[in-house]
Amino acid sequence: MTATAGQRISALIAAGAALAGLARAAPLLAQDRTASGQGLLAVDWADPEIAAFKRGGLGASADADAPNLKVVKLPVLGFTSTPQIAKNVAGPDAKRLSRSVITDPKQPYWYQLVDTYEGITISVDADRRVNHEAKPGFQIGAANKGAEATLGGKGKPRISIVDNSSEEGMEGVILEYTVQKFPNIPYTVTIECSGKAKTQCKDLAVITKDEALLGLISASGG
Repeated sequence: MTATAGQRISALIAAGAALAGLARAAPLLAQDRTASGQGLLAVDWADPEIAAFKRGGLGASADADAPNLKVVKLPVLGFTSTPQIAKNVAGPDAKRLSRSVITDPKQPYWYQLVDTYEGITISVDADRRVNHEAKPGFQIGAANKGAEATLGGKGKPRISIVDNSSEEGMEGVILEYTVQKFPNIPYTVTIECSGKAKTQCKDLAVITKDEALLGLISASGG
């Protein structure tokens, strides 16, 4: 049985605050603003990774999978193939059951991409807005009391772990890390597993390797 909605929101509070903190700390590279005047983190649309993605026309299948990707005004990262952590939980032939993309068409400066497998959900969140107010229920706590482990060595993002050692009564586990790209957009990866998959889900070596599968699936906002 996975974490309850209340436990998931509580556990996610740390990620939301961390994401907002990164957005506040990252410098604006240009005077990009929303229609209401809110500051936006600038995107380096000339980044070699974005340029190569556009030259290769690699976004067609992703856009077909989730058409509203095209409205998002920042590069969209997602897992470009099935992560090994999902195979560890759902089996070597793990199939993605669904992929959903959440954004606001009127303010498409953020997104949440959610991939669901049997026993495990993997999401990627990003937000260009500076000093934005996280919405109730998505405001992912001020302090993560879970354990942390280094992702990929010194100077790399850290994996935060939330389970029953930090959230009483929680049966599953949530793991999370944030990377910055293009050049200062914070992308947060959240991995949520049911209780029976808890051990497989906490394989930090596998999560570290899976980061290499995190790539562009859309870059139509520039």
